[in-house]
Amino acid sequence: MQKKQQPSNPPARNQFIFLTFTHSILDSYATLFPHILPSILDRFASEATRNSFAGVLISLYSIFSSLGQILFGWLSDRFRSVHFITFGVAFTAIGLSLVGIAPSVWIVFILLAIGGLGVAAFHPQATTYAGALAAETRGMGIAIFLTGGNIGRALGPLLLLFLPYFYDDLNYLAWEMQIGILVAILVPIVLDFQDELDLTASARVLSDEEKTGRQSFWRVADPHLLPLIVLFIIASLRTVTIAGLENFLSIYLKDDLNYSNWNRSLVIGVFIFAGSMGIMGSGWLLSKINTLVLLLLSLVLAPPLLLASLRTDGIIFLVLLFLGNMVLTSSVTINIILAQMMLRGHESIAASFMMGASWGVGGLLNLIVGALGDKYGLPIVLDGLVMVPLLISPLMLLLRQQPDLSKTE
Repeated sequence: MQKKQQPSNPPARNQFIFLTFTHSILDSYATLFPHILPSILDRFASEATRNSFAGVLISLYSIFSSLGQILFGWLSDRFRSVHFITFGVAFTAIGLSLVGIAPSVWIVFILLAIGGLGVAAFHPQATTYAGALAAETRGMGIAIFLTGGNIGRALGPLLLLFLPYFYDDLNYLAWEMQIGILVAILVPIVLDFQDELDLTASARVLSDEEKTGRQSFWRVADPHLLPLIVLFIIASLRTVTIAGLENFLSIYLKDDLNYSNWNRSLVIGVFIFAGSMGIMGSGWLLSKINTLVLLLLSLVLAPPLLLASLRTDGIIFLVLLFLGNMVLTSSVTINIILAQMMLRGHESIAASFMMGASWGVGGLLNLIVGALGDKYGLPIVLDGLVMVPLLISPLMLLLRQQPDLSKTE
């Protein structure tokens, strides 16, 4: 007889809160990169290759932080361990806190790799565990967990950069890695990974029969290859726009519009915070709006809002930028949950593809964005970048047979 773990009991709730808080801390460090990217370029890039070199750094970081999640997703489905989260937080804090003061390009590469591996180790296991702790409210639980990370991505770098910006010295970041290390030490103390916890759909205990009855990845994936590929393409090309704006908008604001470090970071923070609101809102919208309609609207409505923001300035610029990214990210949760439903028993891999691999591919494609930026100028390239989601919206026709989550949540 199965013994169910109630999702509302204090231990599960407290673990979920701490896991979401840990996500905020990790992503606070992980998102330092676009804020300090112009400073790194000032030290190591020539004027003629500034955007191209930025593309190289963005791609390198994406290979480890995003594509690396495929490996760690596979590992965490086979070796459930809290230390994927422990070392994930520690490595991210160390790597990104030091990259701004690296003495050479090669040290920059190494530190970005270390920080990226930390990000990759954390996300697949933590995302799946958050969904299990949320149990029957899985969609809202993952949305809250992702929102916690996005709030960290939006506000965390501003807090971490307060002293470096105030004293105009990135050396102060090196001291602030201690916060991340402290949280990493607390992870195995607070989180209790139960070996028998079912991570496939709800926080319940598996029977011996269920544990031995799981099918291989390829057998589970084979009937769903086309929709999985379509979901991955949508997630990847949507990420080209999101990641491209996060990084190249920072360079554009500094080089073309002469924003101060504080103002530039505030704009990036607003953009990322909008993403957190979009993801958080999706948890509610998933139960109200047809899933494919919600996904289509995010791809069609976001581009004109983002394009209009690039044509304005002041408060209107911020409002349109906020709305554009909020709409665009409102469908992120859809990709994750649909993929996990198709790949039941391999949820960590599903999360790693829709979160990690898609961000990795999106980051690699920013090599092209950087090269085009040097050739044609960032203003023109950013205009094209924000229109990518609209161009891929016809792919929605290939997802017509997918379930409507508003009727299953």
